[in-house]
Amino acid sequence: MADTTTVKVQTSTRDLLLELGAARRQSADQVILAALAAMRRDERRQLAATEARAIKEDPVDLAEIRAIQEDKAVLHAG
Repeated sequence: MADTTTVKVQTSTRDLLLELGAARRQSADQVILAALAAMRRDERRQLAATEARAIKEDPVDLAEIRAIQEDKAVLHAG
């Protein structure tokens, strides 16, 4: 038997979880895992966006990016 536990949630949350699970033909566990994975992806996207904004504002990083792009262009042209 798989390891399981009980989590207390509001009835409305449980109902939504069951509704989403039924619509996707997934168990509550699968719905929760999919939601957690989506949250992790969103956090990584937000971090990447923050880092990208920081790079755009840093002249040294911009120069390095341009140099890499120029090197790639030379490699593809040759």
